[in-house]
Amino acid sequence: MRVLNKRERTTAFLWFLLFFVVTTGLFVLAIFFNFQVPSRENTDLRKQLSTFRQEQAFQADFLQKMDKVRNNLDSINLPNQNANYIDQVIAQDLVNMRNSIPKDAVSHYGLYINIIQNYLLLQQSKQQLRGLQNAQQSIAELKEKITDLSKELENARSELDYNRQILRSR
Repeated sequence: MRVLNKRERTTAFLWFLLFFVVTTGLFVLAIFFNFQVPSRENTDLRKQLSTFRQEQAFQADFLQKMDKVRNNLDSINLPNQNANYIDQVIAQDLVNMRNSIPKDAVSHYGLYINIIQNYLLLQQSKQQLRGLQNAQQSIAELKEKITDLSKELENARSELDYNRQILRSR
């Protein structure tokens, strides 16, 4: 005895098998993406976190160096300081700061360069200020000489007038 609806059964079974494979494939694909995408995302996030931590460490080191330079700039014009030596120390620190900036690890490279440029300008201003302080002392000394010479000139004029009057009266 043969089955009369063998063809319909085979067709139904193949359709069932097709839908079963498609459904199972979708589940496997969903599970794959559920694990694969977060692992790639985690890898990317770990790289970003590593970069962020490197930048934070650099910023802490840069801030420490900035404080050192600022303290030197604050103390450079104090009395009894060797200004030339401190200028050299500041210049060396600024060069080291500039060379330590990692171009690929920081997000704002120009910011750090601008900070260093501002410190250089501040150092130059301090040097000019020291020069102007010396000039102020020279100006004060010259003003004293002017007043002394003006008094001597007045005395010489009064003596000249006195001597002229004596010559006229003779």
